[in-house]
Amino acid sequence: MVCFKGIKQQQSVFWLAIYGSVFLTLGLVLSTIIGLRQLTAGYRVLILVVNGLLIVVAVLLIYQLFFRFFKPIKLLLRETRETLQGIRKDGITMVRDDEIGVLANNFNRIILDDQMKRIELENSNQELASHADIIEKTYRELDKKIYDLFTLFGIGKELNSTLSLETILKITCFTSMGQVGVTVMTIMLLEEKGETRMVCQYTKGLRKDPKRPEACRFSMEFLSLLRLNEQPFLFSALEGRPHLKTEMDFLNKYKTFIIAPLTAKDQVIGMLLLGKKLSGEEFVQGEKNFLATLASLAALALRNARYYEQAITDDLTKLYLKRYFQLRLEDEIKRATRYQNKITLIMMDLDHFKEINDTYGHVQGDKVLNRIGEAIRENFRDVDVAARYGGEEFSVIMPEVSKSLALIAAERLRKYIENISFRVNEKGINVTISIGLAEFPEDGKSPIQLVEAADKALYCAKENGRNQTMLA
Repeated sequence: MVCFKGIKQQQSVFWLAIYGSVFLTLGLVLSTIIGLRQLTAGYRVLILVVNGLLIVVAVLLIYQLFFRFFKPIKLLLRETRETLQGIRKDGITMVRDDEIGVLANNFNRIILDDQMKRIELENSNQELASHADIIEKTYRELDKKIYDLFTLFGIGKELNSTLSLETILKITCFTSMGQVGVTVMTIMLLEEKGETRMVCQYTKGLRKDPKRPEACRFSMEFLSLLRLNEQPFLFSALEGRPHLKTEMDFLNKYKTFIIAPLTAKDQVIGMLLLGKKLSGEEFVQGEKNFLATLASLAALALRNARYYEQAITDDLTKLYLKRYFQLRLEDEIKRATRYQNKITLIMMDLDHFKEINDTYGHVQGDKVLNRIGEAIRENFRDVDVAARYGGEEFSVIMPEVSKSLALIAAERLRKYIENISFRVNEKGINVTISIGLAEFPEDGKSPIQLVEAADKALYCAKENGRNQTMLA
């Protein structure tokens, strides 16, 4: 803009010079015309010739000023204005070796510097934009990690606050499906420590399929693969291993896409089988890390729940032990008192079981007890508390059930056991059971009173011929 202002000032000076030359010439002509009247003819001719030459020189000077200076200045001004307005992209095209050319070159250099600075500014803006995208992505990743950490912290508290195997399985399954967004999920657990047979403990998103196996015996190589992999791995990683075909066929029936090992202190206790994501996207590393941490927390909780279950469960019948039964009976009575509900206690005893032990041996007797425990589990609800009260004596707590309704369940069990044919030493034998029922608070308001009332009913059933159910 300074150069442009200087050019306009020079243009005004040269216009002033041109107008001065014209007025000077006119003044000279006028003075000559006036003076010719007083001169002789020879001087008049000489003066006219001189004046003519001066006029020609003035015209030539004006011509030179116009075409050699004024026109280039005008062209320079126009191209400068067009360049500043952005109409011209190539700058000033004028090429001269005088001051105007120097001025044009300087202006082009200024334009070039300006363009370079604009390019640098655009590059800086692009770089800043890319950095902003990186920062935004990093912020989202950090926000997701913080959310995952808080989620895992909450899950850890929930898992450590319960010893219920079913509750732990539900928390693990629903958390995994919700956090990662998968279509199906299954939790497989080893039956016992040192065993290789895994059983399906919990599944979600799959309809009940009678053709789908509930258990599979896995090879030691597959279990070693679970133990050595701290991170979840894709089901496709098993491809190309023909010796794992049995395992792959089994896992494929559960629509497995990714496998998360359940290990506690380098011991495999099971695995999480997850299907594809609802979005169809691949599992990212952050999601794998989340599943790995969740699997570690779930494995510890499941191991503790199993230890607790083993501590309160009878190994032979898989029913609760007497001590746990007594604690639960106290809790259920307190709850029933608070909410004014009923409880029915069922006491059962196998008829003539001592004869089975004496005749066929304790090993065969244990097989009978094991089958009776299975029958009791099959014929009562999950909320009912079934226990092995003594040698061949069993008990069941039925919360929020009157003894008239409990009688139906007790009779169903009695008839079920009556129709079981036990194979003992290649010989079929039948076993019967006597049952007594008592209701809280009608027949007893404390655990001891309720047990005594149910025992009296059981004694009456035995005194009246066995294989029957009596109410207190």
